[in-house]
Amino acid sequence: MDKKINEITCFAKNCVYHKGDTACTAGSIEVGNSSACKCGETQCSTFKLNDKAVDTY
Repeated sequence: MDKKINEITCFAKNCVYHKGDTACTAGSIEVGNSSACKCGETQCSTFKLNDKAVDTY
C-alpha cells in the first residue's frame, strides 16, 4: 500500500480546501485518529472551516 493517491474526493463543503462538487485542493491531507479500527472512526485533520460555512445545526 505505498501507492500515492493523486485525487481525493471530498464532500466537506464547509472546508476551505473544498472546490466544485467533490474536489480537495489541499496540497496534502492528514487523516486522524491513530486508534481507528473502522472507517467511521477516522477524520480529516486537514479540515479548516471556510468563511462561507453553512451552519446546519
